[in-house]
Amino acid sequence: MTEIVKAAGRTLAEFQPLKPAEQKLLEACRQGVVANISKERPEAATDNNTVRAGFLRFLALGGGEQNPVHEHGVELQGAWVEGALDLKSARIPHSLWLHRCHFSDVPLLLDSHIHGTLSLKGSHVNGLEADRMVCDGSVLLHNAFVANGKVRLVGVQIGGDLACSGSKLDGKGGDALSCDGAVIKGGVFLWNSFTANGQVRLLGAQIGGSLNCSGAKLDGKEGAALSCDGAVIKSDLRLDDGFTANGEVRLLGAQIGGDLDCSGSKLDGKEGDSLACQGANVAGAFFFRDLVSPVNKVNLASMQVRTLLDDDQAWGESLDLDGFVYGELAGGAPTNATARLDWLDKQVESDAGRNGDGANFKPQPWQQLIRVLRHMGHAEDARQVAIAFEHRLRRANLIGQTPKVWSKPRAWLYRNLSRTAHWLFWLLTGYGYRPLRLVGWMSGVWLACGIIYWYAALDGVFAPSDPLVFQNPDYKICAAQNAVNWYLCEKLPEEYTGFSPLAYSLDVILPLVDLQQENDWAPLIPTPKNIWYEEWLAFDLKHVARLVVWFEILFGWVASLLLVAVVSGLTKRREE
Repeated sequence: MTEIVKAAGRTLAEFQPLKPAEQKLLEACRQGVVANISKERPEAATDNNTVRAGFLRFLALGGGEQNPVHEHGVELQGAWVEGALDLKSARIPHSLWLHRCHFSDVPLLLDSHIHGTLSLKGSHVNGLEADRMVCDGSVLLHNAFVANGKVRLVGVQIGGDLACSGSKLDGKGGDALSCDGAVIKGGVFLWNSFTANGQVRLLGAQIGGSLNCSGAKLDGKEGAALSCDGAVIKSDLRLDDGFTANGEVRLLGAQIGGDLDCSGSKLDGKEGDSLACQGANVAGAFFFRDLVSPVNKVNLASMQVRTLLDDDQAWGESLDLDGFVYGELAGGAPTNATARLDWLDKQVESDAGRNGDGANFKPQPWQQLIRVLRHMGHAEDARQVAIAFEHRLRRANLIGQTPKVWSKPRAWLYRNLSRTAHWLFWLLTGYGYRPLRLVGWMSGVWLACGIIYWYAALDGVFAPSDPLVFQNPDYKICAAQNAVNWYLCEKLPEEYTGFSPLAYSLDVILPLVDLQQENDWAPLIPTPKNIWYEEWLAFDLKHVARLVVWFEILFGWVASLLLVAVVSGLTKRREE
């Protein structure tokens, strides 16, 4: 009969004689109970607490035919594991519960498949190599778990949670925790005083639940504190309740199915962005309030969130809001124009247009804020922001832009005419957002011109313009009195329209209104001089009255057309 030869480390005989802790573990695995070597994690190896890594592997793989492991799996507590636990590419048929154990060497679980849960609760390791591991249950590295070395879970598939709450990870110059490309059906818990020295990486990870980092202390050393670029998180991402990051928190392109909560956190990106969310999509709310101190270098470019909940003190300098889209401001977030304009001015100087160079000016944050305020019913605040936006366009030299092929004199003339027209548009109508201001200007011009016409009429400047008046016999009497004025001539026929300075001014300033003043009365015009410069130098009340009439006619046409355009909505407002 041919003797069956088994692979090394797969027979109990190879480990004889067993150490006391190993005998206890073997019996516990047979009965399906915990092998409680010690209640506390050992700090040194002794004869009574040592379990060889090879023997632990023998039991993890199911034991032998004469000593099979119970369906509960391997449950060990308080042991010193001597040597490297090598389970590379192994198929482990049950759970591994290795609590409060001290591993002298790095456990190796690369490409392994655990049909159950992996729990290293409260244990101490010098790193963990578990790339591409498949674990049907949860991976529990929590409750005072300590790793002095890199914990690698790159490309793992976990059927439950990844729990690291309360653990302390030190990458010793490398990454503290690497879960790039991981697929985790449950949640990831890095909370309850979780600390990491070295980067925590979840690039491209898929998380079926939440990523909870509440109260975590992360120090990325020379790199990012937390990297979740391209991650898909089905529920919330919590960076709140005292969460501290020394180094960048990166969420570039991340998809978050719930809320992103940074309330009460402390973020310091060192030389980089404190919070980088370019292209991230948050289906819920973005909480950014009650922070320990204002956060500089927050990059929200092209980020989308449903709701923004923030406060005035949260935002520091060098903010990037280009492409940031949010549906509403809620939860006490400031909606007054003053606070929101201060927020926009926390952008990089060139992006906000404060440096006078519009080459890098970003208009989208202004337009987005105007739309949201209008949608929420804060119409006046939206108007104030819209007016400030037009001011900023002029300050950034973006009014009157011309093609580069234009000559410098032509471009200079066009630019300055455009800027002047833009300034007048603000002065008269507040860029169309203050249409009643134009009514006030028209009223002022009407009254001022009316006073001038009254003074001129008393001085005999105004006279009838209808030829029929001069056919009346009383004309000679009024003409004789012309040394005084026509305005007060008592012999002027009563059926003729009397001169009213205010009515005349109103008739002139309103081009579509006929009060029978402008047609029946006109200022007397002196005979022109035969030498042009004498004509230019000749300046009396009659000339003044004529110039005032011309000015009021032009102003009336411009103001009337502008008022009709603004009121009827023909002017395209930027907020729309």
